[in-house]
Amino acid sequence: MSAEVLLRIAIAVGIGLPILIVLWRVFVMGGELRRDERYGRTAIDIARRAGLSLDELAVAADELRRGKGDPKAAGATIGACVEALRRYSQEAAIVDKEVAGASGGGLQVEIDRAQRAVELIEHGRQLMLEQGSDGTAEAETSIKRGYLNVLHARDAIRERAEAIAAATAAQPGPSART
Repeated sequence: MSAEVLLRIAIAVGIGLPILIVLWRVFVMGGELRRDERYGRTAIDIARRAGLSLDELAVAADELRRGKGDPKAAGATIGACVEALRRYSQEAAIVDKEVAGASGGGLQVEIDRAQRAVELIEHGRQLMLEQGSDGTAEAETSIKRGYLNVLHARDAIRERAEAIAAATAAQPGPSART
């Protein structure tokens, strides 16, 4: 090979290698940023769906605590909410695992809090069914506490999801952090 050919190859490699490195960084970093943003959007979606389920439950619990609702009819709403929260908790565990901003408790922690509130409402409903019309003070107290806990958990889920979405939108991908 002549020196002229080697010089042309060296120039081509010298120009092409930085271009390839830049393209590789753009595609890899862009993919990581899109993935992080997707987790943020997923957190917001989970919070929206959990909020809808908890709103529906709050209406049923409010009717129960005011004595206007039928404890038997509320069982279906509570059961549907329990199942929905179980699914949301599984989805939130995936988001929490992938998002670095979820340290110290993530979205799943708040959904678990909502599940405990639903269990408290269910406990009060069961007491209402067992006791009938007399001696319902404990049942009413359980439903009232569960109702308030559901409202607080719903707000906490929304706030945590917004924090996760903000953290994923503001942070660069993992490769840029190292």
